[in-house]
Amino acid sequence: MSFYNIAISIVGCVLKVCMLFKIKGKENIPADGAFLLCSNHRSAMDPVLIATGCKRQLTFMAKEELFKVFLLGHLIKALGAFPIKRGRGDAAAVMATLKIMKRGGATLIFPEGTRMKNGERKEVGGGIIRLAIQSGVPIVPAYVTKNTVTYGKPISYDEYVENVQDADKMQALADNLMDTIYSLSQDKKLLQEVG
Repeated sequence: MSFYNIAISIVGCVLKVCMLFKIKGKENIPADGAFLLCSNHRSAMDPVLIATGCKRQLTFMAKEELFKVFLLGHLIKALGAFPIKRGRGDAAAVMATLKIMKRGGATLIFPEGTRMKNGERKEVGGGIIRLAIQSGVPIVPAYVTKNTVTYGKPISYDEYVENVQDADKMQALADNLMDTIYSLSQDKKLLQEVG
């Protein structure tokens, strides 16, 4: 058993006992094959909560500053994180994701790029849709709160291969993806939840 599996199993047990942690829609996680898992982002615990509920091992992007923090950088790297430069295009992070997809892996991405609280939302660019199209993988939407993760059904973007250079179309699809993610809350109270 890998370090990742041991760590996630231990954390999962603790969360279920201490936080009454719930997982919804686990059946929507593909049993095999590559996919991108895209979620809202409300706290630093989100990657752990989402990974705990996912039956597949996840890799995930983390801001490059975290890798410079003593011990934390080594820990998140061991758990499958790779750095991304926030606030501008990061070709290295995109290439790393494409390689993971080519190997049949799964990567967690927070399209908004930063934590959002109290139901706030940030507009995301069409890059996440382009990434899904370029890698030929579906996106699994997810919504996380402090004690629940809900996974939605995978969304395929194969039919939009010819539109990948159409910025307006990519933006519309990205907006629709975020609407789908936030609709997974199923409860307006969750959108107002304060971490």
